[in-house]
Amino acid sequence: MLPSGWQRWLGGQLFAQLQQAQQEVERLRSLRLEGQAGGGQVRAVVSGLGELLEVHLDPQLLKPEERETLQDLIVVAVREAMGKAEEAQRERLQEMLRQLPLGNLLGR
Repeated sequence: MLPSGWQRWLGGQLFAQLQQAQQEVERLRSLRLEGQAGGGQVRAVVSGLGELLEVHLDPQLLKPEERETLQDLIVVAVREAMGKAEEAQRERLQEMLRQLPLGNLLGR
């Protein structure tokens, strides 16, 4: 068992890391990422957490004969935006891991 001073220090470090993780989640939640399809005719906006927030459609695509094209473009735009959200999450996580004071525990 670790001495009580070490336990308090480790507990403080873990608490600080949890607070930082919570702040990163809030940053991701406020991040707005856009995917486009059809040369910008369809745009989808997601949060950094991958929540679909908005879909913007060019009025020209709202014709009945454009229905299938519109559906395909929406899927493409949403997938692109979601891919950007996943990349943002991955980057934030990597940055947080680099900041952890693990030193020799990871063989560095």
